[in-house]
Amino acid sequence: MRFGLLALALLFSGCTRPCSRATCDGCCASGTECVEGTAKLECGRGGEVCARCLSAERCLSSKCEAIAAVDAGVVDAGPPTCACSTSCCLPDGTCAPNNGIDACGPTKVFCGTCRTDQRCEQGTCVAAACSGCLDPLGACRAGTDNVACGSAGGVCTACGTDQACQSRQCVFTRCDMSNCRFGCCQPNKVCMTSSPMTCGVGGDPCQVCGVSSDGGTQQCIGGLCQ
Repeated sequence: MRFGLLALALLFSGCTRPCSRATCDGCCASGTECVEGTAKLECGRGGEVCARCLSAERCLSSKCEAIAAVDAGVVDAGPPTCACSTSCCLPDGTCAPNNGIDACGPTKVFCGTCRTDQRCEQGTCVAAACSGCLDPLGACRAGTDNVACGSAGGVCTACGTDQACQSRQCVFTRCDMSNCRFGCCQPNKVCMTSSPMTCGVGGDPCQVCGVSSDGGTQQCIGGLCQ
């Protein structure tokens, strides 16, 4: 009853009071937000800061507790063991997908949960920021290698033939007869299929076809605007 009257008073006064032991029976999700404290990602009571339970835990009576192992019917079978050689394990012992923020951990151990401002890198929760790119295992790479090129925390790209990683982007380094025999070359060294807007063959510079002598639109025929 006291909590309800306090909430109404705050509503009509237009003020927001800090979340603390004096104002919150559950837990504080932020400096001013009081929640029930019974959710897995917001667990707690008594006005304490909410806890985020691990993947192998649940929020029971506003406390993070380990999830009990399922009884397989074998006497003294004990809790499930983790035998995953490439990732951490979910509560039932099965292998988790690699590098998920809700299932992060080294191989052959049970997974944990990263904070919202973190990402999972090779089984460890680290700061989310990555100025380069992320490889398939979630590791932050510089983003300047031909085999791992990228920026702003995106997925790394392997640059193709006749490309190089420059300024963390795959760019073409050449375009000529040797690699553009049946097309033409744009100023950015990209080989284009011959068309009225990119006319040419044999690695020649691309041309844009215009108006023919009779007033019609030119076509690209044999790499020439006609």
